[in-house]
Amino acid sequence: MNFPNPLNTFARRTPLVSALLALGAFLYPLSGVAATAAATLPTTPVGQLGAQLIRHINTDSPAQMQRWVPSVLSAAVPQDDKADFVANLGSAARDSGGVDLFDVRTDPHQPGLLEIVVKARRTGQLGLFFISADPAQPSQLAQAHLVPMDNPALYADWPQKAVSHTELARLIHSTLDRLVRTEDFSGCVTVTDHAQTLFDECRGHADRRFSVPIDQQTVFHIGSIGKTFTAVAIAQLVEAGKLSWDSTVAQLVPEYPDHDAAKKITVWQLLHNTSGLGDIIVPEYFGNREHFIDPVDYLDLIARQPKVSEPGKEWNYSNAGFMLLGRIVENVSHEDYDGYIQRHVFAPAGMHASGFDRLDEITSKLSVGYYHDGMFSSTWKMDWSKIQFKGGPAGGGYSNNADLLRFADALRNGRLVKPATLAKMFADEVPAGPGGEAAGFGDRLSHGSPIRGHGGGIEGTTADLLMVWNADAAVSMTSNEGQSQTWMLAENIADLLAAEVEKPTKTQ
Repeated sequence: MNFPNPLNTFARRTPLVSALLALGAFLYPLSGVAATAAATLPTTPVGQLGAQLIRHINTDSPAQMQRWVPSVLSAAVPQDDKADFVANLGSAARDSGGVDLFDVRTDPHQPGLLEIVVKARRTGQLGLFFISADPAQPSQLAQAHLVPMDNPALYADWPQKAVSHTELARLIHSTLDRLVRTEDFSGCVTVTDHAQTLFDECRGHADRRFSVPIDQQTVFHIGSIGKTFTAVAIAQLVEAGKLSWDSTVAQLVPEYPDHDAAKKITVWQLLHNTSGLGDIIVPEYFGNREHFIDPVDYLDLIARQPKVSEPGKEWNYSNAGFMLLGRIVENVSHEDYDGYIQRHVFAPAGMHASGFDRLDEITSKLSVGYYHDGMFSSTWKMDWSKIQFKGGPAGGGYSNNADLLRFADALRNGRLVKPATLAKMFADEVPAGPGGEAAGFGDRLSHGSPIRGHGGGIEGTTADLLMVWNADAAVSMTSNEGQSQTWMLAENIADLLAAEVEKPTKTQ
C-alpha cells in the first residue's frame, strides 16, 4: 500500500483517511516530522484547543461533552466529521477514566496541523487527535478527528534489518500473543516467501457468542482489498480491447445521471481516486441498505453526492469511483460483476473461499465481525448494523489468507494480466502519503523494494494484503475486528521481508 493500507478502506471517508496520514508520524517516522521533547502542547491557538479537548474529557460527563464539542467546531468541518468527532469525544468522556498527554507532533508538510496522542487512564488505550484551527476563527477547529492508535512500543523491539525466517516467525508469534493480551486480537496472519509458507497462525473467535475458534478455513470480510479485484477486472478488459484507460464514464456508463461529470471522468482517474467523486457510505445509504445490491443501484446515489474536486485535480479516496468501475465491468463484459470476478479473477487464481455475500445470507465458515462501541470502550458489539448489505466493486466481499495469497501469486506471475499491463497499472502513480496510489493498488518503498497491496477496514473488519515485490514475498492479515490498527503488524512484517533483498545471502 501507499502509506499503510487503511488509506484504502471500504469505510466512511470521515476521519480515517486524513487522520491516518497523521498516524504515520508516530508509527512510521517521516523525515521532517517533529516531536515535542516532553509532550507539551504549544501555546498556539490550535494547541490551546487541544488543551481544552483534554480538559473537557477529564471533567465533563458524556452529555456535557456532546453539548460542548459542537461549539468549538467551525462551519468548515463536514457534517459527517462533526458527528464522528462528537461521538468519539462522548465515548472518551464515558469510557477513558480520564486521559493524559502521551505525545505531540507537527508536520511541516501539513502546516497548521497538530497531532496529539492521549492515553486513557482506565485501559491504557491510545487515541490520536488530528486537529487544526480555523484561520478566520482561531478559537474553533477547522479539522477535528480522533482515531484509535496502537502503542508504538508494541514494535519497539522489532529489528530494522533482515532476520532469519525462524526469528521472523518468533517475532510474529510473540506479537500476536501480545495483541491478544492488549487488544483482544482475533484473526489470522500468513506469510509466504517464494510460494513457501513461513508463518500461518490464527487467534481468537469466529463467533464470540458460541466460542467458535478461528482457524485457517475461517473466512473474513476483507473491506477494500476487494478494490484490487475490480482493478484487475478493468485491466483485463483493457487488454481485451473493450475499453481504454482514457475511456470516459459517459462512453461506458451512458445511464449515469450526471452527464456533465461523466464526460470528464476517465477510467484512469477512477482507478487512482482522482475522479473528484465523493462517497457512497452516507446516511442515505444506511437508511436503505437493502436497496443497494448491484452497482447499477448506486448510480443515482453517487450522482447526488457533492464533488470533492474537479476530475484529475487531486487524490481523494472514493468508494463511489470503484462502484462506478464495477458498473463499467458489467457494461463492457456483459456479465454481472460478481460472476465476472468469480470466472475471470477467482477461478484462474484458484480462489475457492472468496465471494460476495449479502447480510441476510448464510455463508459457510464466515466469521462474525465485531467493533468497539466507543473510542476507549472494551465492549464488543456485532457489526451487522454498521456494514454494507452486500459486498461489491468497492469492497466488502469475503476471503481468507490462503485465497488472498493465491491472488497475489497469480497477479505477480501473469495468470490474471500480462506483465506489460501490470507494469502500466503501477506507472504514473498519484502521490498519497509517503507512497503512491497505483491503479487500484497502493505502493510504498521499503529497503528499496516496492510493497504493493491494499488494506480494508470498517466496523468488524481489519485486513491487509501486501506483496513485497523484489523479495517475491507476501503477507496477508485478516481480522473480524475493526476498525483497528492491527494492520501495522502486516506492515512491519513486510518491511522485514523487504530487508531480505539487501542481504548478500538469505538466512533460513
